[in-house]
Formats: sequence, structure tokens, C-alpha cells
Amino acid sequence: MRVEPLSVRLANDPDPSKLFVSAIHGDPGTPLLRAYLGDPILVRALVGSANEVHTWHVTGHWFPMERYAKDAMPRSTVHLVIGERYDPAIPAAGGPQKQAGDYLYYSGRASHFAEGSWGLFRVFDELESDLKPLPGREQIQKSAPSVCPAEAPEKTFNVSAIDQQIRYHDGAPGVMEVDLERKMVFGNEQGKMYVLDGDRGRVKAGELKPSPLTLHVNVGDCVKINLKNEMAKERAGFHVDMMAFDPKDSFGANVGNNPGDQTVAPGQTKTYTYYAHPEYGELAALIQDWGNVVENPRNGLFGSIIIGPKGSRYRDPVTGEDVTMKSSWRADVLVDRTISGNESRKNYRDFSLMFQDEDNIVGVSFMPYIQQVAGITAVNYRSEPTAWRMEQGCDIPEVFACVKAGETPSTPLLQAHVGDPVAIHVLGAFSEQVQLFTVDGHEWPHEPYMLGADQVSTMEFGGSEVINAHLTGGAGGPNKIIGDYIWKNQRPAYANAGQWGLFKVLPADDQRIKPLMPHVPPSRTAEQPAGKAKASLTSLNSKK
Repeated sequence: MRVEPLSVRLANDPDPSKLFVSAIHGDPGTPLLRAYLGDPILVRALVGSANEVHTWHVTGHWFPMERYAKDAMPRSTVHLVIGERYDPAIPAAGGPQKQAGDYLYYSGRASHFAEGSWGLFRVFDELESDLKPLPGREQIQKSAPSVCPAEAPEKTFNVSAIDQQIRYHDGAPGVMEVDLERKMVFGNEQGKMYVLDGDRGRVKAGELKPSPLTLHVNVGDCVKINLKNEMAKERAGFHVDMMAFDPKDSFGANVGNNPGDQTVAPGQTKTYTYYAHPEYGELAALIQDWGNVVENPRNGLFGSIIIGPKGSRYRDPVTGEDVTMKSSWRADVLVDRTISGNESRKNYRDFSLMFQDEDNIVGVSFMPYIQQVAGITAVNYRSEPTAWRMEQGCDIPEVFACVKAGETPSTPLLQAHVGDPVAIHVLGAFSEQVQLFTVDGHEWPHEPYMLGADQVSTMEFGGSEVINAHLTGGAGGPNKIIGDYIWKNQRPAYANAGQWGLFKVLPADDQRIKPLMPHVPPSRTAEQPAGKAKASLTSLNSKK
């Protein structure tokens, strides 16, 4: 029954980059989780008297949704509805990186976070007088000497945090009035974003349509981010979820008793180090700014790092350009099958969709009942409101197929040849509500690494939560049906506000995208290697 409102801390010290520093504000009044490095942790997360859905997120750690299944996909966020309980079982305090320090847990719902739904998770590697070791664990572990193994391949990205006005729809007006004199927003003068240094000039000049930073790395890579703060006023940070990092150096936020300043002043540069740990595996890692977490993620300072199979290369599916060291929300993953464990893996199409919303009133139980979403509602900085399409002359029955509003919506266009393996990563980049993601005519396993896992066609997700959907049967589903499908937020108000787009399943010889032919290194033949494939990534295996 405790809260730690961010407004109280800002009244004590107005610097948002120091919001979570215990030397300034003291430890929060919310429960302080304490453990020794390597201790197993069980959190009892319960929702009691409430009328909204919450999310619980922990940084630097993971837990399985299927607690007793060794093949369950690692997660760091769970959503909880009224009267629900879930027990996140964290395998080891200090995470895969085996690093002591202060970590955060918090609600991914932005307003609840700001109201005080957060706390510290403090991990020790030295004996504390007021914390007894667990029986059988009297020998306290020491932190690992480094996050990345010496032999790990290294990838370095030069990234800038910039001020950049964002237009969520090029044709729609800046705002559109909805019910109760509220407004949908399609332009953000205070927009901010991460961009690769090589793209910064083109984005500033309007030559490159911006989308959230999306980097591609492989399991086992050591990732260096050289972040330069090009913003005029704000300090910048670079926090990455679901990758190993040292909280005392590369948290990307100033938290608890961690030393130094991990944010970057305007004009300055800092290097962050992350490791695509095999314990996390292949998934999507959310990037968020914590230089000013109160405002900057809402204004677009977020992104993702997509972790693929060891040794993979990445290619733009339309242009054929190598995007291995570039930012791209869409990529063909070209798997190196000479690497152990990849022998039976197929190339696949990979898409990343970052959802944001800020309406904390729609859906609440008071009259008159609000039916339309207000504020920013976008995917990858883009939105396609049905109200605007109807203003262009589209009738309601054809609103998702009306050419009067343009051949394709402004939101991300997903394309694949029929039968192509497809992975879609859905990230709750900034959110006030839980949402529902669906792809019409397709389904995917709830647990992609588990044979026999339940198949779903819609999944719920909240702020800081991630869905990794590996489509069963690939593009067109098990029956390989060519055509146009809709991906969308299954909550009608949010789909109407613009969170929808097209998934085009094309004939195998369609030349609008490059063919996803098996990538076979010159030293190998194209024959299927013998042996039994590991039960993993159900729709990305070459087994049919």
C-alpha cells in the first residue's frame, strides 16, 4: 500500500535525469526488493481493488510465463487484470549478466508509473549485516568481471538522440476533433528520436521518412552503442531491455545507488555495452530513454534491438540492401547454416511494430461513455485513422480497402511471398492502455519454443511488454492463401484511431520483394542436413 509519485521527487529536485537517484531523494517508499547475486526470486504480483489492467516490468532480469517449462520464452513484463495474480519466477538475481547493482521494477502504464507504481530491486555481491543468505547459499557470489565474453563478435553503432518534429500522417490535419471536445493528434512539434549518425542528415532534411531506431544483432554479439546527445535541452539515456548489461555502467538511467551519471548532456557522447546473451535468445529488446522518462518516450525517444540467430545477415526485402549495420523495421534474416545449431534453420521475414498511445480515459466507467481515442495513437511513428479515410470519401464497409485514401495506408506495410516464414515483433513502446494485436487469417504459438503450445490469433500486451509472433505456416497460414490481410489493434477504438495496416501475402514469383531463397554459403550444398532439428521457433524451422 505504498506509492512513490514522480511529482514529489521532481518538487525536491527538478532534474528528471536524477529522478531515481537515492543520494538525492532517498530510496523510494515502495517495497525494496533485496537479494544476493544468483539468488532465485519469486515475486507475488496481485491486483486487488482496481478497475484497470496493469503491467509489471523488471529491468535486467527475466522470467518464464510458463514457470515450470524449460523451453518457455524469457519475458520481463506481465499484464494483470482485475483480481488476477501471477508469480514471476526470476531464475537468478543479477540476471544473465551476473552483475550486482540497483535495478528497477515498475508499471508499464505511463500514468501509473508517474503516480508512484515503481520501486528498486537491489542486488548485492557482498554480505550485508541485515540480509541473511538463503540456506545453502552462504557463499556470496561476486559480480562477473565483464558483461561480454572475450570471444564475442562485436558490433558498434553510432547513434544520436535528436529533436525532430514527427508527422504521424502526411495527409491528415495536425489534429482531428473526436468526442467530448477531445482531439486526436497527428503532429508532434516536441518530437524526439534515436537515429544512426549516417541517417541523421537525411532525417533532418526530410529526405528519409523516420521510423523508430531498429537495430539487428545476433545471439552472442557484444553490442556497443556510442550515443551522442544532439537534443537542445534534455539529457539523454539509452536503456535496453532483455539484453545483458552492467547496471553500474550501462543501465542508461541513473538508478538507486549505482555510481556515476549514466545519461548524456547535450553535445556529449557516452558508450553503452550490451550482450545478446544466449539465455535470452532470439527476441525483441525494447529501447527507451530515461534521461527524461516523464516526457521523452511519449515524444518518440524509443526503439528496439532485434536479436536473431548466430551469424545472421540482414537484408531489406524490397531493395535488397544489406541492413546488417543499419536501422530497419523490416528485414530478411539470412541464416548462416554452417554454424552449429543453425543447420535446419530457414531464412525468414522479420518485422518490428512499435505501438504508442496516451489516452488514459477511454474505456473507463463513467458517463457519457467515451468511444473515440484522443492524443497520439501510432505504430512506428505512423497512423491511419479511419475518420480521415471516410473524409476522403471511403464508405464504412470499405474503409480498410478504399483506394480513395491511397493505395496503401501510411502505417507499415508488411509483405511476404506465400509460405515465407514470418516473425512479427510487437512492442509496447509507450502506453496508457493494454492493447490487443492480431493478424487476420493467421495464428502463432503462444510459446514459440514449445512444441504443442496453444495457437493464438490475438495477444494482449501493455506498456514495456513485447510479443514475438512466429506465424504458423508462414505467410498465408497453413493453407497458403494469397491476398491482403489486416494487422491491427483489436480494440476497435484504437484501430479506428490509426493502429492498423496491411499484410500482403504475394505470389511466390511477385517481384515487389526479393525472393527469400535458402541462404547456403558457397562451401555448402543446398541439401537438407541430416539429423533431428531442435524443437524451437516452430514456424522458422525447415521441418514442415
